[in-house]
Amino acid sequence: MSKVKEYSAMTKDKLMTYTFVALLILAVVAVVLWWPVTSTSGWNLGLTVAITSLIAVGVAVGVDALLYKVAADSPLNTMSAAVFGLIVALSYSLGAPFMTTFADSILPLEAPDAFIWVALISLVGLVLFKKIQGLAGRKFVNPAATAKLLVLLPFLSTVLLPADHALNIPTLATSLNYDGMTSFGAWLQICFSNPEPMKLMAMPAFAQADVFQTLFLTKFHGWVGGASSLAVIIVGIALFVICRRYIKWRITLSYLATTAVFAYLLSFAYGGDPVLRLMFHLFIGSSIFLAFFMATDPASTPLTYMGQLIFGAGLAVITILLQTYGNFFGGSILALIIMNLTSPLLDKVGKLRPITEKKEPKLPKAKQFATVKTTECIRCGACMRVCCHKLSPILIKEAFDKTDVEKLAKLQADLCDGCGHCSFVCPARIDLRGSILRSKALLHKK
Repeated sequence: MSKVKEYSAMTKDKLMTYTFVALLILAVVAVVLWWPVTSTSGWNLGLTVAITSLIAVGVAVGVDALLYKVAADSPLNTMSAAVFGLIVALSYSLGAPFMTTFADSILPLEAPDAFIWVALISLVGLVLFKKIQGLAGRKFVNPAATAKLLVLLPFLSTVLLPADHALNIPTLATSLNYDGMTSFGAWLQICFSNPEPMKLMAMPAFAQADVFQTLFLTKFHGWVGGASSLAVIIVGIALFVICRRYIKWRITLSYLATTAVFAYLLSFAYGGDPVLRLMFHLFIGSSIFLAFFMATDPASTPLTYMGQLIFGAGLAVITILLQTYGNFFGGSILALIIMNLTSPLLDKVGKLRPITEKKEPKLPKAKQFATVKTTECIRCGACMRVCCHKLSPILIKEAFDKTDVEKLAKLQADLCDGCGHCSFVCPARIDLRGSILRSKALLHKK
């Protein structure tokens, strides 16, 4: 029988479970809100959400289990695969707007075609961007975002950049207002409000309060996970509070703050109602859902606090530029991939400077474990915040694994006194303490 050990209560599986529950709540919210709507293909929109969610999760979990059976180096990560599948489903656009005039823009937005695309994105993402990408030692890009962009890229002109966006919608590079049925405010209502009354030719009101209610409470088109911005904010904040040491909430805060500032600067440049522009950039489904549940993916984002703030700001700026000057209203997904690629550089920004004196950090409550499951690092960065000497334990381990003595010296691994705080908080249960102590021995040999 193994000796009982003490660690922080958080594990990778528990973190994935909390995240899955949060995402599941958003899926249920979308099902309930969209149940009264019937798509042009005759499918109930709420039922479509439920089926796409089941398909995406089923494919991801099934493929993960299959690879575990047939590939010796493929670990079984059921909860991680389930979270990935649900993110794929919730970051998929459903609901054809009433104003749609181009038939080829509708196809992937409705059942049954949507089922095929969601399954394909889930399959490609799980195999290429979770499993194969993981073999490189870290994930450089968000798997769900990259898989979606890759699968839909051949249909750029009809799916990612629909003809309707270029021809029927006022450009964002101009004054945005509520002046008439061709205004940006009117377009938002016709595109995102409940299409059922409009089928009876009852046009929606499009005053500022009406647009806010649609964008903030219930949208009937766009990313499923962003159907209700209010629900995303409530569920997202709750998840951040529960998992605050392991969720990179600073990215979300920086993204939202930068979006607000940039939106107001554009309003100053182009005129119009600044609140209208702000509401669009903040509360469109692809923006609000990505800010809370995709941009904070620990594996493909920076480790340091400063790096995370820069990451969020850059994500916001690129997103708004794509939306304003490229008619790419889902531009946040491309912006996320671009910023993911900067993460290795941002890991070096704001890194704590090691100190010789010992400062005891505040640790989470301990819990006893009879058995310990070790998984791959999720790059949450928790170990970097509890080191008595402000070392970077995970970076030291990576350097040790590569026998990079020069980097070990720069990271000042010899300052470690073996307190074990890093291993204590690690949700992956990696023996960081052991790696650092062996690094010290390696340095002394040199």
